[in-house]
Amino acid sequence: MPLNGFNSICHKNAKQIVSRDKGNPQYHKAYNQKSAYVTHYKIDGVVITNGSRCDFLLMNEEKKVAYLIELKGSDLVKAAEQLEATEKRLKSEFSGYDLYYRIVANKCRTQAIHSSAYRKYQLQWKGRLLQKTGFIEEYI
Repeated sequence: MPLNGFNSICHKNAKQIVSRDKGNPQYHKAYNQKSAYVTHYKIDGVVITNGSRCDFLLMNEEKKVAYLIELKGSDLVKAAEQLEATEKRLKSEFSGYDLYYRIVANKCRTQAIHSSAYRKYQLQWKGRLLQKTGFIEEYI
């Protein structure tokens, strides 16, 4: 269900939805092959204006799938914490949706990926967390 009180930043049946912050090279691109009804929101500074929060929310309204997206420099634990905080703040909005987590980092150190703090999120979100450097492109 679209977020009450907020307008989607993409067209209802957009074929491609890009999440990108101005001035940063990393991005998330979603391909909507079947022209499903989608909504896309800028979370940071628009939907949530204070506290920890991720950058974007993308929802496939027909498949009932939501993607929390964080574009980050290199701090994977901080990125995961922001995703988690956003999930908690918008929990009622995700009722009935499968929730996925996306972290697009500018650079990552191997020790950060294997840290126990980050590993906790990988285990908690079993297969629903995808982290890449530079960009993520996927079909939704």
